[in-house]
Amino acid sequence: MGKMKGRLTPALSALIAAAALAALSATGARADSCDELGPLKVKREAVLEDINKMVASNKGKQLDAETFCARSRPIVAADNAFLASLTKNKDWCQIPDEVIAQFKMIQGKDTQMTSRACTVAAQMKKAKEQAEAGGGLGGPQAPKLPAGPL
Repeated sequence: MGKMKGRLTPALSALIAAAALAALSATGARADSCDELGPLKVKREAVLEDINKMVASNKGKQLDAETFCARSRPIVAADNAFLASLTKNKDWCQIPDEVIAQFKMIQGKDTQMTSRACTVAAQMKKAKEQAEAGGGLGGPQAPKLPAGPL
């Protein structure tokens, strides 16, 4: 799957940081609202780092869909929390519309990637269960009964 494309670009990170810094000179309520962006960004980056390490450790081999699904779910939660905070604090923290629009695209890609991995994992689990029950491809076949007179 290669490197993750859900990272914050340097330009997007700079815009978010500038917005947060502008808020530090604001009133206490405004600064508190903007200060929540930093920890959310750090949490999101930690999740991405975990996913990237898993991908890198696989050295070009196909990833296990079930493992990838489980390890990528937190990025969706982190994206949703970060986007909610960006949107909620847009005016207070002076976050440009472009920043929110860019992050919505990133969030969409991360959600789509996780959804695909989890769908494949569910299909593989179902196929494995069917094979174990004898109803899937490659599973034990029922013996054929003789045809014709005995």
